[in-house]
Amino acid sequence: MQYLRIALTIFLMLMCSQAFAEKRVALVVGNSAYQHVPTLPNPKNDAGDMAAKLRDLGFVVVVGNDLDLAGVRRTISDFVDKLDGADMALFYYAGHGLQVNGENYIAPVDAKLLSYIDLEFEAVPMNLILSAMERTTRVNLVFLDACRDNPLAVNLARSMGTRSASVGRGLARVGSGIGSLIAFATQPGNIALDGVGRNSPFTAALLRHLGKPGRDITRELIDVRLDVLRETNGRQVSWDNSSLTGEVVLRSPEKLEPATAAETGITDNVAELTFWDTIKDVDGPGRVRCLSAPVSEWRLRLAGEGENPDHRKDCNGNGCRQGRGHSKRDCTATGAG
Repeated sequence: MQYLRIALTIFLMLMCSQAFAEKRVALVVGNSAYQHVPTLPNPKNDAGDMAAKLRDLGFVVVVGNDLDLAGVRRTISDFVDKLDGADMALFYYAGHGLQVNGENYIAPVDAKLLSYIDLEFEAVPMNLILSAMERTTRVNLVFLDACRDNPLAVNLARSMGTRSASVGRGLARVGSGIGSLIAFATQPGNIALDGVGRNSPFTAALLRHLGKPGRDITRELIDVRLDVLRETNGRQVSWDNSSLTGEVVLRSPEKLEPATAAETGITDNVAELTFWDTIKDVDGPGRVRCLSAPVSEWRLRLAGEGENPDHRKDCNGNGCRQGRGHSKRDCTATGAG
C-alpha cells in the first residue's frame, strides 16, 4: 500500500508539472475612467482581480487599465507578440462595449462616438483580438464583461437617425473558430448589471469558480451562471458560445502530498486487520500491551513512521529488548526475557 501511494503521488506530480509546462498568455483590460460619459465603478477592480487570478493559474498576463485608443492598440500589440508558441490564450475585458451591425467594439476611455464615422477611428473591433488568438493558439478563452448600459451607444444611435437600429443593446453573439470559448456577462442583446460591490456579478462569479482543481471550464461556467442568476434575482443570465473539442482544466487536480503520521491514507479497517494479524501469536502480558496501543499508532507503523522497534519485537513475539515504555519485567512475564 505504501508503494501504491508513492506511485500515485509521482503520477499526480507529473500531471501538475505537465499542465503548468504549457504556455498560457492572457490579455486583461479594465476601463473605468471614461472621459466623456459617467465613469464605471467596477471594471478597474474586476481587471485587477482577474489578472491576479490568472497569474495564479500559470498565465503570463498583459494588463491594461483605463486605456485610451492608443493604449488599447498598444496593449493588444504587446499581447499578440507574446502569443508565439502559446498553447492557450485568454482575453478578458471589463468596461463599455457596443455592437454595431453585428460587430462588437471595445470603447476606449477617450471615445466620444458622436457619429458613425467616429466608430472607425475611436473604437476597437473585438475581432481584431479574437482573430489573432485563433490564428496562433489551439485553445482560446474569452470573457466579456462589457454588456453594461452604454451611453456611448446612445450617442452613436442618436447621430445615425434612421440607421440607429443597427446599434444593438449589449453585445452581439460572436462566432468562434474551432477550439474557442466566448463567455458573456449576459445573453446577447441584453444589458448586464455593474453591481454594487467591488466586482460585477459576472466577474465575482468567475473569480469564485475559475481554476477549481480538476474541473472542466464548461462545468465552471455553469456554476458561474447559477451565481449570476442568484445575485441578480434572475435579471441577468451569463452566456457562452463554445467550439472546444475537449476538456479545458485551468488547474490540475491537487497533487497528493507525501504521507504524514496524521494522514497515511490507511483506513481503520486496514490498520486493525494488520494489527490482529501481527499479534495473533502473542500470549500473556505482551498481548495485553499490544492491545492497549491505539489504532492511530498502528497507522504510523504501517506508514513507517514513529515506530518503536523494541515494542514491535515484543508484539511480534520475536524476543524482547528493553525500550521506551517497555520494561524487562514485561519480557520476563512472557518468558521472552
